[in-house]
Amino acid sequence: MLRPGLLTGAGITLSGAVPDAVRARLRALGAGEGTDVLVHAAAPPRDADGVRAALDEAWDAIRATMLPPGPGLIVLLAPAPGGAHRAAARAGLENMARTLSIEWSPHGIRPVAVLQGGDDAATAELVAYLASPAGAYFSGCAITLRPPTGPRPSPPSASPAPPRTPPAPSPSG
Repeated sequence: MLRPGLLTGAGITLSGAVPDAVRARLRALGAGEGTDVLVHAAAPPRDADGVRAALDEAWDAIRATMLPPGPGLIVLLAPAPGGAHRAAARAGLENMARTLSIEWSPHGIRPVAVLQGGDDAATAELVAYLASPAGAYFSGCAITLRPPTGPRPSPPSASPAPPRTPPAPSPSG
């Protein structure tokens, strides 16, 4: 649980189809407008042209907001899973975060990809965490949020070992 006021003074730019839950959570934690953090959400692509557009829009948002000499945080929100085109966009945004991390780490710019799972509240909490001082350790990585599911079943227990037969008594005793 992140405490109220945690992001006071942090300037955040939202770009693309950022879920309302993310906007509300960042605002509730005290974030304002600015260029310390860029959160860009890619629209779910329907075809190959949509994949290209998703990556181009992410790059355009980065270039417009966060170029070296930095420092800052770039959070790339990839669409939830659901087909080959979404998978391609997710992989492209992950690759973009990893590559920019290598290129721009000397400038203090930390790109991170968030591979959404469909739960906007979980995405909002993760984005807020990444924008906080505690999230400063994350750069050049992809964090996968799983789709919401019901309770997980307990794992099956290991098969019991066969019963042991006691050793035969020794002739001496």
